[in-house]
Amino acid sequence: MNIVICDDDSLYAQEIKNHLSQELSIRHLPFQITVFTDSQECARNIDSFDIAFLDVQMQPYTGMQIAKRIKEKQPNVILFFITSYDQYLDDAMDLNAFRYIKKPLDVQRLLDGFRKAIAQIEQTVVTFQLKSRTEYKSVQAGEIIFIEIVGRYTHVVTERGFYDSDWSIQEWNKKLSAPSFYNVHKSFIVNIKYLSSYKRDSITLADKWTIPIAYRKQTEFRHFFFEYFGGR
Repeated sequence: MNIVICDDDSLYAQEIKNHLSQELSIRHLPFQITVFTDSQECARNIDSFDIAFLDVQMQPYTGMQIAKRIKEKQPNVILFFITSYDQYLDDAMDLNAFRYIKKPLDVQRLLDGFRKAIAQIEQTVVTFQLKSRTEYKSVQAGEIIFIEIVGRYTHVVTERGFYDSDWSIQEWNKKLSAPSFYNVHKSFIVNIKYLSSYKRDSITLADKWTIPIAYRKQTEFRHFFFEYFGGR
């Protein structure tokens, strides 16, 4: 899960980061939190963030302007706007803000909203173009078991069926933001929610599909595995 916090008040930004990190660690979810206290630096380093906490009143770029840039790369980004003033509420709603966080920080409200944001990410519906290019398919991200490169296309295996998409594996990596997805091999993205057995160099999903883990990914995946399942 990729999260950004942009607030020119460094103490406030760090306080938010600390609370989010603690919550994600308790859940054993892999994450990366990037903090910017300079809006210009943030605007220069826009990434495909899953969740963004943005201070409304910054210079030279406002939180609203940065939000628009992030949504160009990640249309499904979940936006939390931070401000001490109510007059920006309408603008925040126009950008489909998930929550409006006031200063000083209400920790319980922050965490309640954050937990709901995580749940929404896990239930996100992904709509993709099929191989035929004449039809689109919508599936809930959590129902995807794995994705595999097959020739020029990607084969999408879900609980309800199989589909061929013309998206590349890189495009799928951007779309699948739920913390249970992992790119174990240049040809495979797996949803370890369906993991039934695990060896050093392979995993089996749903007691049916055995998928290789690339040699260079084996150590990294082991850490991911224990972070995801540890304490569950």
